[in-house]
Amino acid sequence: TGVMNRNEMNNLIDKIYNLTDDNPNSVGVIFVDLNGLKTVNDECGHVAGDILLKNAAAALEEVFLPSDIYRAGGDEFTIIVTGISESELLKKVEAVREAAEHYENVSFAIGYCYDENKHNVKEALRIADERMYEDKKKYYEMHPEKKKR
Repeated sequence: TGVMNRNEMNNLIDKIYNLTDDNPNSVGVIFVDLNGLKTVNDECGHVAGDILLKNAAAALEEVFLPSDIYRAGGDEFTIIVTGISESELLKKVEAVREAAEHYENVSFAIGYCYDENKHNVKEALRIADERMYEDKKKYYEMHPEKKKR
């Protein structure tokens, strides 16, 4: 996908969490789950699924630097940005939704969290993850035909 992997994400989280500086720079965390990957893999094959993952990463790169994007697992991506304002984070969440429209079959469930203190990154990750699952639930309620099996 051309983005960072889960190990690099964990390294960054540890670095942010363990920083001993007194600067409480903010942190914004966005969890993004690619809706419908299993259906694409099952109905069109894994090559099509791989293309979908690459397109999802490309959509995220329209909004964020590749160094801020991490593929956390199969169809999940995490974006971690420090020194961002809450309003900037919200604009970027909307920009991700718009960027997804540029690619066929790319649809994201998104959860985000902003914290004024980057040292709270682990809590921000937990909250963003919960919110992403709430968004995903809404997506599958609206699109039951795409429900994971």
